[in-house]
Amino acid sequence: MTDLIQTLHYITVATKPHPVLEDIKLHVNKNKEQLTILGLHENRNIGWEGNANFGIKLREVQNYLNDKRIRPQDIILLTDAYDIIYCGSLKEIMKRYLDMDKPIIFGCETKCHPDKDKSSLYSKLDVEFPYLNSGMYIGQAWALRYCLSDYKYNDADDDQRFWTHKFLNYPSLIGLDYENTLFLNTEGVNLEEIILKNDVASYKNSNPQFIHINGPDKTKINNFRNR
Repeated sequence: MTDLIQTLHYITVATKPHPVLEDIKLHVNKNKEQLTILGLHENRNIGWEGNANFGIKLREVQNYLNDKRIRPQDIILLTDAYDIIYCGSLKEIMKRYLDMDKPIIFGCETKCHPDKDKSSLYSKLDVEFPYLNSGMYIGQAWALRYCLSDYKYNDADDDQRFWTHKFLNYPSLIGLDYENTLFLNTEGVNLEEIILKNDVASYKNSNPQFIHINGPDKTKINNFRNR
């Protein structure tokens, strides 16, 4: 029976040190958890600080999943590294994830990026956060491996475009966290409505475990780091 035990692996992709990443590490250490940082060997700017070359995120996760020590039933949690507030615990995240009905769960957001014409393809548009955001997700290793099995690395790839395509084509594998049970993406959200106190976040009727200050204006994260 021990072979069926699921282990939660928390990973992030960071190509350079960053003060927000240091905040995440502090919270991880406080919780006595572990975080695996991928991509530091790149030592260059990517994403909003570079040329939006998000292919590295896909490659690094794919390589991590190819490690034979990662078992099919293991759970992989990925968050961005430079615009994330971690305000939960892996124990609670695992519990909430296991209560969901999909092998892979992505955070979702108010706007459809990067291809606005894909918005009409989403099936649930009567919610505040209808659209996939790839900055935070969690899933079983076998399902993530399946989705990434055909990926060929290109530095210029957009990981959100990649995962949007997978979500639209594999609805039985991938779901969205519409209720912000795990993840809250803040683009289009009034930041004053987000309460963060004593490492506990709340937004309306939810208390997400991560807050993602997504979008090009990264100065907004200081509103939370200074609380």
